[in-house]
Amino acid sequence: MPPITGLTRIEPVYLDRLEKQGVFTTGILLEVSETPTRRQYLADHIAADVLDVLTWRDEALMLNLAAFGEAEHLLLAHGGFVGLEAILAVDLGTFEERVRRAARELKVEAPSELTMTGWWEQARTLETPPEPDAAAAGDVGAVFLRFVLGLVIGALGAGIAALAAPTDPPLVAVVAVGAILLVTGVAGRLAAEGMAGFVGLLLASTILLLALLGRSIVIALPDTALWHDQGIGFALGPGAGLPGLILGWLGAFIARRAGRRSTSPARGSAT
Repeated sequence: MPPITGLTRIEPVYLDRLEKQGVFTTGILLEVSETPTRRQYLADHIAADVLDVLTWRDEALMLNLAAFGEAEHLLLAHGGFVGLEAILAVDLGTFEERVRRAARELKVEAPSELTMTGWWEQARTLETPPEPDAAAAGDVGAVFLRFVLGLVIGALGAGIAALAAPTDPPLVAVVAVGAILLVTGVAGRLAAEGMAGFVGLLLASTILLLALLGRSIVIALPDTALWHDQGIGFALGPGAGLPGLILGWLGAFIARRAGRRSTSPARGSAT
């Protein structure tokens, strides 16, 4: 079985984490990602997205085609076939024509028609859809787990904010609560990603912030011609904590997506 280092759509940090989990070959990777439940379990243990695991699995399936090696991998990638899905998306004639064109561009000998037909036909037998009931059960369990994890992180963040927030002055209390919930949002995104995790995070933090930090505060505004002796009044917990929580979650989400886009091309160009 080809080693996982042959995968071009995987960041080095995940290669290291997979190897620490005992996943050294694409064959093992395919085995531990065979069902939705296994994919979620693997993603949780290496801090990756399930979509990442599906991407690696797609390429691993292609690498396990018969009579397929490093040269064939380069050839098909040059032809736009980065994984099994790309092969499944075209008919046999299109597949053969694109592989031959890639061979001409790379100035190498094209595979025989029998070999290309074998790859195309084998691709249609490698990936079988999971049983609907098993997939649904795995998905529901994973969603519930992320929801509960979001609840726990949100509750911890709100509890720490309640303990750390000073009574006075109001501005310092706002900054303290906002900063703690900002970190809570980042932690929630990293540990319980997805909408289920976000809902749990938001629900627990909102309830506890209202219960523990529901007191009203007023931040005085400078005395000007437009207003006199006025200020901004709001409940400390929801007013300072929830914006910080949402900003932290969104910031972690955007940073992770941007990091994935910047590292993936660099890894792919090395092959």
